[in-house]
Amino acid sequence: MKSTLILFICVFVSLSSFGQRKRKKDMMGGARDYRPLSNTGLQVSIGPTYTYGKSTNLDIDNRSSLNIQPNGRIGFYGDIGTAYFTPSDRKGIWGLLVKYTDWGIGAALFGGTETLNYLNKTTNETTYFADGKFYHYSLAGRLTFHHMFYIPKTGVFVDNGLGLNVNYTGLNFSDYSVSNDALTNAGVNQVFADRFIAQMHYNVGFGFRLKRGSYCIPSVQLPIVGLYEWNQGTPRFNWFSSQYLPIIFKLKFVRLFTKHTGGCDSFGSEEDRKRNEEYMQNK
Repeated sequence: MKSTLILFICVFVSLSSFGQRKRKKDMMGGARDYRPLSNTGLQVSIGPTYTYGKSTNLDIDNRSSLNIQPNGRIGFYGDIGTAYFTPSDRKGIWGLLVKYTDWGIGAALFGGTETLNYLNKTTNETTYFADGKFYHYSLAGRLTFHHMFYIPKTGVFVDNGLGLNVNYTGLNFSDYSVSNDALTNAGVNQVFADRFIAQMHYNVGFGFRLKRGSYCIPSVQLPIVGLYEWNQGTPRFNWFSSQYLPIIFKLKFVRLFTKHTGGCDSFGSEEDRKRNEEYMQNK
């Protein structure tokens, strides 16, 4: 987990410094880009996943208990879709709060482990009993509404998003070191989530412009409310004897499409071209 976070931070810092170069030329060199840009563009999101679990103790008697310790495993997430930027002249609450909306369809891999240890309450010593591990391969889809604002005197903006995500698990690879009868005799009750999961999520990240009309946004997606299968609203999913919180670390790349101008590539007069340039440079 630590190595994944360190790698994520290093990639963010490297891309940030790269994105702060002079804007007189684009990233690959060449003349300044004067293309008329659409409010809609392609978005691609990729990155690692991790599941977080909280340990619990199952009392057996006054002298001992069974410690249930869930741990995460590194997985993968990726989706592709479109992003739509709200026009700057949009009035009302929507225009004020929602700066852009994006959606994506892709795949997700989530995994985890669980270890059972007997705990001697008198000596505080533990004795290994059993363990299990799993991976879920899922189809994933999401829709997110974003609010963004620039940090003063920098080219970096803060991206906050609220949305809905759904996952359908097509393949489960799950095994345990002891039989179900042995777990039942030890008083362990296992619960397994449904193949279909629906959640509300919160997305937070820092973005910057790679070049005109292109953005990179490193972010973290956290589920905040579980909608289905309903379990008092918890965003965690059940597997084995534990609950796991799925976390997604991702790099999102957005590139705006070129706006169609009815077959006319000219901006008109030189004055018109300058006004268009001033407007589009703010995108």
